[in-house]
Amino acid sequence: MTKRKTFRLLYTTSFIILVLASCNHGRQVSTPPAPDYSVDRFWSIKDNPTHDIDVFFVHPTTYGPPADGKYIADLSDQELNKVTDQNTVQWITDTFRDSCNIFAPRYRQVNIEVMKMDQGKKIKYMTAGANDVEAAFKYYLTHLNNGRPYILASHSQGSNVLQMILLKNPGLVDKSKLVAAYMPGWTFTDKDLEAMGISLGESPQQTGCLLTWNTIGPGGISPTVSMGARCVNPLSWTADRESRPASMNIGARIFISPEKELKVPHFTAAKINSDGTLEIPSPREDVAKFLNMSLGKEIYHRYDYDFFYENIRKNVKVRCEAFKTKQ
Repeated sequence: MTKRKTFRLLYTTSFIILVLASCNHGRQVSTPPAPDYSVDRFWSIKDNPTHDIDVFFVHPTTYGPPADGKYIADLSDQELNKVTDQNTVQWITDTFRDSCNIFAPRYRQVNIEVMKMDQGKKIKYMTAGANDVEAAFKYYLTHLNNGRPYILASHSQGSNVLQMILLKNPGLVDKSKLVAAYMPGWTFTDKDLEAMGISLGESPQQTGCLLTWNTIGPGGISPTVSMGARCVNPLSWTADRESRPASMNIGARIFISPEKELKVPHFTAAKINSDGTLEIPSPREDVAKFLNMSLGKEIYHRYDYDFFYENIRKNVKVRCEAFKTKQ
């Protein structure tokens, strides 16, 4: 198995933020063709609605090194599409499946190598993906949504892309129809929240709010956490710094490989630390031996959904019911 294939199976070894090779500095960005969202093949999942509420999901990085100079994913890459769909999109969106119709576009994500570039270089590559997701969301609203309320959901690069879109055009989201925004794996500051016109979640039943966190262990320093990061604890769905015990963790569902998952009841305690990061105790050895730690010791970015799977699934249902009760 090649390094590239291995990375793709481990879908969010994403977001270490990287350096463009000097030989490519200043060259014109090579951009694959843009998707047409009226064509089904540009959707990872496009449900036939059976629920009253939708989720629009933007996936994390699945396009791993080496980039070989191709820093933006080509949506005609069938191998990449398959791994993205099966090992990432379906895995994460299962947390929403009981309560929501799922709409998840493919987009021209950037290779993980882009994520270590300085902001000026990085943004020129990420623009294509942000344009795609904005176009997909507009298509979804016009042709697929049919007036239903919706959840925004994402992880890692997906959360970064949605943040870019909502900062540029905060009016794109009809706040009266927004059930909640689950957007872990990236930094959101108070300034970001104010600019987007979305408040941070402070209770399990709150609607129209944003839920975000970045998971680390003791001493871990996450590359996705910047100064001023805000955080919600997915064990309590509050933003205070009180430590919540493992007894509040209904259960983890941890991706090991396409053929293997690990379910662990009451998996971990969690607290929000002074950096605005979600800190957990180091996982016990019988679990830790299976974990992908490619971002570094005690950085559990890849498991932001996995470690709190059952809590998220339950909370999606709670917020959906709360939203419908208010209507």
